[in-house]
Amino acid sequence: MEERINKMAKYGILEIKAPDWSAHKYYYKHIDLDGVGHDWFDCLNDDQQAYVQQMHKYSHLDYDEVIKQYDQDILPKYIEHQKKLGWKCDSKGNIIGFIK
Repeated sequence: MEERINKMAKYGILEIKAPDWSAHKYYYKHIDLDGVGHDWFDCLNDDQQAYVQQMHKYSHLDYDEVIKQYDQDILPKYIEHQKKLGWKCDSKGNIIGFIK
């Protein structure tokens, strides 16, 4: 039971603009956010990337700026995570060896 509690998934709501012919203005989709904030932007699935682009912190940026800023924001967490797994990383998050 304890293991299951620690691995509970995070979820978010993705707002999708409805097509012009629709009676609704927006559609909403429930998505898994487990990788958001831990994985590089390119490693996120399409729904997770769209969710990040809608976040207040990134919504005013164009697509390329979102990628750059998001990857900068998660880099310290990513390096720390790799260290916990026993990997040594350079300042860009590249694995360069084992921690001895």
